[in-house]
Amino acid sequence: MPATARSAKTAPPKAMGKSKKEALRRTVLEAAAKLFAQRGFGGTNLQDIADSLGISRPALYYYFKSKDDILASLVEEVTVFSVHQATELASKADFNPSETLRQMVFNHAKWLLEHPIEFRVVDRTENDLPAATRRTHDKAKRALLDNFTRIVERGIELGHFRPVDATVAAFSIIGMCSWTAWWFMPHGRVPLDEVAKSIADFAVAGLRWGNNVLPREFGAEEALRRVKDDLAHLERLIRRSDKRR
Repeated sequence: MPATARSAKTAPPKAMGKSKKEALRRTVLEAAAKLFAQRGFGGTNLQDIADSLGISRPALYYYFKSKDDILASLVEEVTVFSVHQATELASKADFNPSETLRQMVFNHAKWLLEHPIEFRVVDRTENDLPAATRRTHDKAKRALLDNFTRIVERGIELGHFRPVDATVAAFSIIGMCSWTAWWFMPHGRVPLDEVAKSIADFAVAGLRWGNNVLPREFGAEEALRRVKDDLAHLERLIRRSDKRR
C-alpha cells in the first residue's frame, strides 16, 4: 500500500497540514484519472477509487464527494490552468509575438505532456461533465483559443508571421500540443522538455516568413496565391486601421 494511502487512512483530517492534505488529494485525483482512463467514467465508482488506494470510502469523501467533483477538479487542472498560463503571457503590453508564441506553446505542450492521463480523461468525458463544469470547460477552451489567435494576429500585423488565417493557425497549434497526450512515451529517447521545445519551434517556424523568392518550379498558380495572401493581409490591416480612427 502506498505511504500516502496509509496516511489518508490513519491521519485525523483536522491534524493534517495543508500541504500534506493537498498532496494526498493529488494522489486521489491521479488514481481516479487512471481508473477513468482504463474503465471509462461510467465504469468507475468511488468504491473502485478507494479500493485502488487502500482507503475507505468515507476517507475518500474527505477529498471528493462525488465523481462529478473529481471531473471538475480535472477540468480545473487541465483546461483552466493552461488558460491561466497563456493569458498571463498574451496580456503583456509589450511583447515579441514570435517569442511569446514560442513560450505559450512550450508551456501548454509541457503541461499536457506532464498530465496526459488527466487530459485524455477530460477530453473523452466532455459529454459527461456536469452542466456547470461543462460551461467552465468550454469557456476555458474558448479563452485558450482566443489567446493563441490574438498572438498570431499580432504577429501578422507586425510582420513576424505570414498572412494566414489566425484562427486556423491557433487551432492547429493547440491540436499539435493536445495530440502528445496520446503518443508521448515518458521513458522514450526524447525527454519531455525537448519534445515541448520542438513543438514550440515547429509552431513558430510554420508561421514565419520564408524566402520570398518564388522557386522556378512554381508557376502562375502559386504566384497568384501569394498575391492573394498579400492582398488579404493588406485588407485586414486597412480594416484594423479604420476601426481605430
